[in-house]
Amino acid sequence: MTAPAALTVIVLDASPAGAQVGARVAAVRIADNREATPLHDEVRAGHDGIAAMADMLRTCLRAVEPHAPDLIAVCVGPGSFTGLRTSCALASGLGLGVGVPVIGVTRGEALSEVLNAAVTAERLDGWIALYGARSGRWFVEQCEANNQISEARAVESAGWVPPQGQWLLAGDAAADVIGAFDANALSLAVQTGTDCVQIARAAVAQFQNSSPFRAPLPLYVDQPEASKPAGGLRSMPV
Repeated sequence: MTAPAALTVIVLDASPAGAQVGARVAAVRIADNREATPLHDEVRAGHDGIAAMADMLRTCLRAVEPHAPDLIAVCVGPGSFTGLRTSCALASGLGLGVGVPVIGVTRGEALSEVLNAAVTAERLDGWIALYGARSGRWFVEQCEANNQISEARAVESAGWVPPQGQWLLAGDAAADVIGAFDANALSLAVQTGTDCVQIARAAVAQFQNSSPFRAPLPLYVDQPEASKPAGGLRSMPV
């Protein structure tokens, strides 16, 4: 699919989990498929930030007027269950309301352009992105030098060992990992976290590709946890 000369992309990201949990709503204008101009960018920390995403989106849409959205990009994970559900639902609703495509982007896909370039320049075996998950666990996306990103998975942080070779580390847990292993085998990426421009560019790349878009659905590596209410379940209605 051929994109217009300039696209206004609305970006929603509430994927970070753990200590980094929060939400971002942004707008990026991408001209001639490359030049990116941020039009608006709001970040709020914590679960309160996730709860405020609808208000943040409303502010964003007002800020980009008179431009109308051409594309909605949403980070689908891996990451915070609540954040992913909220951002994907908002993105889907906005896309339906304004009649534009909604494209899901993983955190690794957003980082891949800059990480792949670094891997090539430094002649490494690939990159590994690690993100905070539930206590004692990381989410992992990995890409070898062939630029093929493997399916996201969850690992126990205490038992994780990097594969043989020389790898570039990224993701919000990368700094926690880098000091635990051979410095000759692992190096820390200059940029470890995604930004709104990278998410927008990754979505535009899909938009231009003839293959199906990634659906705006949460990427659940672990299944969401559900607990019974403290008082127990209600009895069946009579």
